Amino acid sequence: MFNVMVVDDEPVIRFGLKASVDWHKEGLHYLGDFPNGAEALKAAEGKTVDLLITDIKMPVMDGLTLMKEMIQRFPRLKVILVSSYTDFEYVREGLKLGAVDYCLKPTLEPEEFVKLIRKCVDMIKKDTQVQEQLKLANKSTILGERKALEQAVKKVILEGSAINDFQQSGKVEENFLVITMGLNNIDKLDEQYGFLYKTMILEDVQNYFYKNIDEGICFPINENQILFMLKTASDFQGFIGKLKQEIESETNTSFTAGYEIIKDLSNIKEGFEKSREASERRFFNSSATIFHYKSFLERKWPKALLQQVLSNYDKQSLEEFLSKRFEEWESEATSPRVIRKEACEIVRQLFMNALPVDVLMEKCEQLKKVETIEELRKILFQQIDDLSEFITQKQYPVQSDNAIMKKALNYIHEHYTEELTLQLVSGHVHISRNYFSILFKRTVGKNFIDYVIDLRIHKAKELLKTTSLKIYEVAEQSGFNDVKYFSKLFKRMMGSSPVDFRSKSQNP
Repeated sequence: MFNVMVVDDEPVIRFGLKASVDWHKEGLHYLGDFPNGAEALKAAEGKTVDLLITDIKMPVMDGLTLMKEMIQRFPRLKVILVSSYTDFEYVREGLKLGAVDYCLKPTLEPEEFVKLIRKCVDMIKKDTQVQEQLKLANKSTILGERKALEQAVKKVILEGSAINDFQQSGKVEENFLVITMGLNNIDKLDEQYGFLYKTMILEDVQNYFYKNIDEGICFPINENQILFMLKTASDFQGFIGKLKQEIESETNTSFTAGYEIIKDLSNIKEGFEKSREASERRFFNSSATIFHYKSFLERKWPKALLQQVLSNYDKQSLEEFLSKRFEEWESEATSPRVIRKEACEIVRQLFMNALPVDVLMEKCEQLKKVETIEELRKILFQQIDDLSEFITQKQYPVQSDNAIMKKALNYIHEHYTEELTLQLVSGHVHISRNYFSILFKRTVGKNFIDYVIDLRIHKAKELLKTTSLKIYEVAEQSGFNDVKYFSKLFKRMMGSSPVDFRSKSQNP
């Protein structure tokens, strides 16, 4: 609805104007009526006025002065002047200033006044439509420019293109805030939802950014991280915190942010690398989630020295060695990347003569995914115990790997539409979760959850083809608890939504 205001120093006239129109029916919200321009201006503070109906001659502030002030505040304001026969010179001046029309007090007829009101409302609607069209066109142009800059920056960062590819944009010599946000609890997301889920989350973040943030660019840089680049705000730390909070609320997912400020776009690749390295600081401080760039010294033990230390170890000497390594790692002198790599090398040196290469590679992949030093400590020690158990199982097998997998796959096929976890299935076949994970991927060729998701999607396809169940019922009967997640995942894997798939299948 549009806002209307009536101003006249005669109470009878104000009452008559107010009573002669069904304002709500005409699409107008009646803000009030006032005896002079000064009071009307005061009442308009903090509001929007679309239609002003005002007397010309009034005490304190006359109608023409009020009109000028109001138009300055509300450039698209429509004005109807109310005058007497003796005010015609003022009426002419008011029309020159932009008044739509005028009405005479002595001959004012309600029907004519309503027609005049409707004329103004139609003009307001047309103005609003034009403004919306201009706004959409402008927004589309700006979005196109942002997307072009996004593509140029993406090529520089991910493809190694030359900086001068986007120097024509005219935005090179400005300070920019570069933020890398990474998903937290990646291993749990993978285990619970499969490999496609993270990609869908990052797409949701990108869509949210372009819809709600008026400037800057944003794009995923891998399956776990997304990059933002904006002009530097005065309170950039507050901005990062607010953006992160909004994204987490939108996606129901936790993120860590690292940031760096660059002087111009020619430094974008360096800024990106520093922001990504900054986000890795959470490795040492899991309670914080926003970090500024700080360089690492990259201390590490030579491989030959590790081999010498670990070649003939006993349990006590190994524990002493690892205790010292963790003490050095926790000093934050070495980057998480190097620490993870060294942890992998420790496992390799300990077990390379006793276990298959693929088993050791799987364990190293697990170590490379750890997100905190506490998690690394727990998993590294657990791996040493698990691999020792693995060796024992291979030497004294209670049942063969084929028998284990046959039993596990039978159980999965019987229960995949129910809540099913790696822990639950490994417990059913009486082996450790980590050992089962390795064995499953080596035997089947894909991760446990991705295998289960394939079964659930296949079930959903059958239900969509052969039943009239609602989509949420199809999701539930296929093993998906979240219909929104099911719909997005189905479309990503099958290339069409569940509704479209059903339509094509039932009406070929």
